[in-house]
Amino acid sequence: MEPVIFMHGFDNETIFKIVEGVKKAAQEAGLDPSSIAFASSTVNNMEWKIRKLIREVRKEHDYMARKAAIKPPTV
Repeated sequence: MEPVIFMHGFDNETIFKIVEGVKKAAQEAGLDPSSIAFASSTVNNMEWKIRKLIREVRKEHDYMARKAAIKPPTV
């Protein structure tokens, strides 16, 4: 099972600090920081059941990871 971290009630600056801290801690623990999917609450996802939320966050994370892997280098 791939990890998902869901945040609610934080401003953007705090979210970025949390993500940075979690990734650093994951790496120090021997985990792959890029495997962690992060999400924050939205008007839409606040009504979702947790199973759907996790599924959608993982799907978006995996899509973005694949997109980044095939992105041509900028010159």
